Amino acid sequence: MTVKEVVLLAAEELGLGESVAAHLSGGAEGERETAELLRAFNLVENEIALDYLPLYSEEEIESETGVIRFDGLSRAAVRILRVCDEYGNKLPFRLFPEWLKTQAGKVKIAYTYSPKEKGLEDKSDYVLQASPRLLAYGIAAEYSLTKGLFEEAAVWDKKYKDALTAAYRARPSRILRSRRWA
Repeated sequence: MTVKEVVLLAAEELGLGESVAAHLSGGAEGERETAELLRAFNLVENEIALDYLPLYSEEEIESETGVIRFDGLSRAAVRILRVCDEYGNKLPFRLFPEWLKTQAGKVKIAYTYSPKEKGLEDKSDYVLQASPRLLAYGIAAEYSLTKGLFEEAAVWDKKYKDALTAAYRARPSRILRSRRWA
């Protein structure tokens, strides 16, 4: 899903669909609203990634000393989940503010990350976990709050939180089979 699709959906929910669509088609009308909706999209996507549905990444990195700087990763790491050698064996590691220390050589690092700020033509980092409607509800809540429409913001926030709860429950879970007694 593209950011433009989600922003248009949020604009339609808020009753700003015509002016935002006119701006996205090349008109001058709706430029401010589009910029505010885009800012709200970036806030909502970041909030979902940090607080509710984390985004996962895995990278293979080679280090001669075993020190791996976080700015050397392709994404902004939030939490390191595991470090493995090239054969998949777990390795011990220590975290520091700007790097992690593990054994030297090729390692695979699995981590959660924070999404980068997006423009209208970019794609969202969420493909399956979060629907466009979920993001649109969050954008509508954030936009209403910044405009001082507190009652509308409360309604949109409730819809947003309900959609988040549904998305969180939809994640796969482990099922324990019942035991059979003789």
